[in-house]
Amino acid sequence: MLAFYLALVDDEPSRLLFEELYLAHRHTMVCAATRILHDQMLAEDATHDAFIRIINHLEKISDPHCHKTRSFVVLIVRNIALDYYRRMKRLAETSFDENEFIFEDQEPDPAELFEQMENRDLFRQKAAKLRPIYAEVLALRYSFEYTDREIAELLGISGETVRTRLRRARQQLRLDFEEKGD
Repeated sequence: MLAFYLALVDDEPSRLLFEELYLAHRHTMVCAATRILHDQMLAEDATHDAFIRIINHLEKISDPHCHKTRSFVVLIVRNIALDYYRRMKRLAETSFDENEFIFEDQEPDPAELFEQMENRDLFRQKAAKLRPIYAEVLALRYSFEYTDREIAELLGISGETVRTRLRRARQQLRLDFEEKGD
């Protein structure tokens, strides 16, 4: 993963600085995110997002081993992890509110539940077959609920490019579903 981040850094001194920072603080950052999210995979995702943000603010770091640098990177990953936590909480609350109007004597139809799960799995399979640039914006938009602007900032592209990629991804999925008769 380090090679991916280093490819995002422009000059050699910044690459060396970032590499030292990554090696010195990656574990601490993952631990900080895990304490908030209680999920190793989400903590890794939050740490990934934090490193991308850090790359955008690399000029603020002079010594990667300084306690101020450690505080800075932990603060960034903590804020991102809290954003993830809030999104998950909001999603859980929304899901609960939607079920508020179901009568207590009504039980969900197992066939419907199974069909929903199958559809979700089918969608994931088809999305995974998309070109990575399309799958990436779909995941950020619908799994993580990022806005177009947040996706653009995170990926370093324009908002218009994000909207174009989302539109093309939806078109490809629609065509794939129509062709296969799913």
